[in-house]
Amino acid sequence: QGGFVSAAHLGWLTGWLMVLPNAVLALYWGWRRRADVVYSSQVGDGHICIPLCLGLFALVKPLPVTDFFRTGLYLLLGTVAVHGILLLVTGGLPRWAGALLTLAYGWFVWEGLLG
Repeated sequence: QGGFVSAAHLGWLTGWLMVLPNAVLALYWGWRRRADVVYSSQVGDGHICIPLCLGLFALVKPLPVTDFFRTGLYLLLGTVAVHGILLLVTGGLPRWAGALLTLAYGWFVWEGLLG
């Protein structure tokens, strides 16, 4: 009924439930200096899990798009563009860029929960 663990935050909770195991693997393989595993894991998640979940939901009921979703989509597209440019220019993702991406995600969560 109340508190953070409620129907009002179900999207956030299920999203984190799906993402946290992948994040732990990314941290582990990142510390082991295996960027190939980190990238393949994230690409697999983004190209399989997200479209599959959205597609299955849309089969049952048309999927409404909110303004906050649009904000998240613009943030995601900007992140992809910056990441792609950095991969081409530097051959990887520098730590400072990783910090900026983490801050951008923090802002997104802040706006989503408290904004």
